[in-house]
Amino acid sequence: MPTTYEPAEVPGWPAYAFVVQDSGRVAVSGPLLPAAEHPTRASAVDAVAAAAVGLGRPVRAQATERDGTVWHLVISPDGAVGELSVGARQGRASKKRTAQGRAARRPDPGQAQPAPEPASEAPVAAGATTPQALCDAVDRLDAYAAAGRADEAESLAAELDEHAANALGLSHPDALLVREARARITGQAGDAVGGVLLYRDVAERWHYRGAHGQAEAVADRAQALWLEIADLATAVAAGVSVVRMRNQIPGEGGSAFAAAVEHQARLEAARDAAAGAAGPRRAAVR
Repeated sequence: MPTTYEPAEVPGWPAYAFVVQDSGRVAVSGPLLPAAEHPTRASAVDAVAAAAVGLGRPVRAQATERDGTVWHLVISPDGAVGELSVGARQGRASKKRTAQGRAARRPDPGQAQPAPEPASEAPVAAGATTPQALCDAVDRLDAYAAAGRADEAESLAAELDEHAANALGLSHPDALLVREARARITGQAGDAVGGVLLYRDVAERWHYRGAHGQAEAVADRAQALWLEIADLATAVAAGVSVVRMRNQIPGEGGSAFAAAVEHQARLEAARDAAAGAAGPRRAAVR
């Protein structure tokens, strides 16, 4: 039977990118696999299915056609290709891969239905599905933050992010710009860890789309925000995500990845030293 998966059913990591070249070959990249080009779509799907076997569950994949059309797919360990629903109003039944290895398809993201109007501050997000409307909405959010309305800006940014993802797709370029704005506002509101995680998600999605310049720029923002976290335990926890991100987006010559690993090691050493120093004092109190 055709299979459609809801986003909650398939973890966001790992996710893979299929990019169809002018030659017809398919470039595949993503965690747990060496980047490679495959002669057919079927062999590209088989490569990702092998990674799914190791995890024992389906994984996400984003396929980009030569004309720029993007499909949000789910690859099962047995090589079946399903479709990732990008919100209830976009859901369509997917097609499993045929013997000839044809991947499932979905409608053009540009034809998606807009999401329902948010309950609060509707003018900020309602109908904001065109690039200009989204830019205007993001400008208003930044204005709220600049005016000291941080909590309100953060709440509305979350609404706009959800709205853009439902209407356009989680990895649509305009939706990623909205999520990046949410990451910025979240960090400004004092939630540095939340901001780091949002930036990381955006950076990885740009990476899977093959937009390496955007991926590096957003990864740099994630890493810079991480460096601002003063609490050792919190910084160490956030550092796990940053190091994982930099393993995929390592920077020129791997320099950013190396810097992230070194900083995480220093944080862990400082945390362990602090825990060791605190131990004898607790014993003395007892």
